[in-house]
Amino acid sequence: MSRGVSNETLSCQDMATNPHAADQPPERARPETGGSVALLQRRLSDDASLVEGLVAGRGPAVAELFDRYAYVVRGVFVRALGGAADLEDLMQDAFLTIVRRISTLRDPEALRSFVVSVAVRIARNELRRRSFRQFIGLDEVPEPPVTPAHNPEATESVRRVYGVLHRMDADTRLAFVVRHLEGFELTEAAGICGCSLATIKRRLVKAERCFEAMSRNDPVLSQLIETGRVGS
Repeated sequence: MSRGVSNETLSCQDMATNPHAADQPPERARPETGGSVALLQRRLSDDASLVEGLVAGRGPAVAELFDRYAYVVRGVFVRALGGAADLEDLMQDAFLTIVRRISTLRDPEALRSFVVSVAVRIARNELRRRSFRQFIGLDEVPEPPVTPAHNPEATESVRRVYGVLHRMDADTRLAFVVRHLEGFELTEAAGICGCSLATIKRRLVKAERCFEAMSRNDPVLSQLIETGRVGS
């Protein structure tokens, strides 16, 4: 499987097909003409200025961090976890952690990767917690992300893909999500997942083998693989 994941197949409601498009707030959240000049300036600051403001503990910087990266963090959780009844709690944990650890970020240009890496660590802990709870019979497998009601084919494709993801261990699943669904290059994906390049390659191979094994008796997955909509 070497042909890339279709974000169209795995999109969730109004998630952009371009993973980096999630960096921007929705149109309704952008300042209108004649709005606060301070708000407009705040939202147009670069990553270096934003990181500087966060390290200094400035309130407007924290607000901008959320404005800029809420869609990114939410997207990671939705794609990594599928359904999440406690999504808002996870979001709050992520942003609190980002603010607390921002002083450890050496390169402000790597802010997005830093944000995603925090979300991935929280998602990993949540996946492991779910796995344990399912093992002792306290949790059910969550529903996959919501897809447009008018597209039953996409809905079924998402359901089948998440059926495979639920069979993977947390590290393998997150490697697949970061590399294929979030669209990071291998080296950056390895850093986000906190592992070496060799390790993330092994995890991706494991994920691909899992998809291949599951697709043998699943015509929908087989079609996705043949058309290049699952894999890298």
